[in-house]
Amino acid sequence: MNILVVNYRDRLHPAAGGAEKHLHRIFSQLVDAGHKVVLFTTAFAGCKSRETVDGIEVVRKGGDMLFQLTVAMNIRKLDREFNFDVVVEDLNKLPLYMPFWIKKPVVVQMHHLWRSSIFHETFFPVAAVVWAFERTIPWFYRKQPFIVVSPSTRHELKEIGIDGKRISVIYNGSDSKGTLDPSIEVPPPEAEGLPYFLWLSRVHRYKGIWTALEAFEKFAWKHPDIKLLVAGDGPLLKKIPAWLKQRNLENRVVLLGYVSPSKKQQLLRHAVALLQTSFKEGWGLTVVEAAKLGTTTIASDVPGLRDSVKNGETGLLFPMGDAHTCTMEMERLYGDDELRSRLSQEARIYADEFRWDTAADLTFNLLQDTVIRHRVAEGGSDE
Repeated sequence: MNILVVNYRDRLHPAAGGAEKHLHRIFSQLVDAGHKVVLFTTAFAGCKSRETVDGIEVVRKGGDMLFQLTVAMNIRKLDREFNFDVVVEDLNKLPLYMPFWIKKPVVVQMHHLWRSSIFHETFFPVAAVVWAFERTIPWFYRKQPFIVVSPSTRHELKEIGIDGKRISVIYNGSDSKGTLDPSIEVPPPEAEGLPYFLWLSRVHRYKGIWTALEAFEKFAWKHPDIKLLVAGDGPLLKKIPAWLKQRNLENRVVLLGYVSPSKKQQLLRHAVALLQTSFKEGWGLTVVEAAKLGTTTIASDVPGLRDSVKNGETGLLFPMGDAHTCTMEMERLYGDDELRSRLSQEARIYADEFRWDTAADLTFNLLQDTVIRHRVAEGGSDE
């Protein structure tokens, strides 16, 4: 099968995140199974216009601002080159309206809707545009099947008018034990031998970094023997040092910036808990990655995270943006070894349920069924 995937990012893009990791983990396995996968995406400084990444042929052109237009102008040319059987629109920013640009069957894959959470991330005019574009989804994708990564996203799509019968939940996988770097058994030197909470994400406003910092500030008053490690890069990172200096927390909070996959595993393995304070997630890949390493999570009670964290069973949830309650949950977990051990144990068991190969198989089955239905509807024609 020849598969086209269209997304704003590929895994090598400097701004790539969980959606891009998901894309590459799923479709690289389809390549391994003998299928051709082409990813059409945006370019970035210093990138190649074409290269193979994880077995996927990545074609890069244009930037974010006009990517919808770039897709419209190039998609038929790509189809003539590769003769795709099916197109996957990875919808995680603005809709690209693929059914209007190509007659091949289209499947929509997405992690979450922004909805009102976009107003926590960007300025009003831009946020309003994103919000408005999302409202068009039910009108422009009337027949296409959807793949989502959590029941929360399925519920949100149904709320805006997508027929639930067209929405399939296919969970993210988690890294298998066999791929874990042996260095994870060594505590990170940045902790200086002290226990620590870990915040791990791209440093954007909607990821809730200020909630985590404010919660730790309250927690630190009572606990001089613990640190907060912040791992990840992003536009807000440069603003944090001044905030820490005002509160005399420079020696208590360590800003690590971007960390490698092996370093991430090391950090997750030895943390007291992961703090996941986002205002919105499709699922929560870091939650499952932490769980796989035996680390529980304190997370915002928002769509996606309330699926990857079972409150009171595999981790603890607190109201979004509520730093005070987050602090209380940190206190509760830090002061109760038995609770932390139980939650971490159950989290690891839960994480073992999710496998990338299962997700890839289910994705392929849906793509194949979509192609068959399209060909039957068209009387056996590919057009």
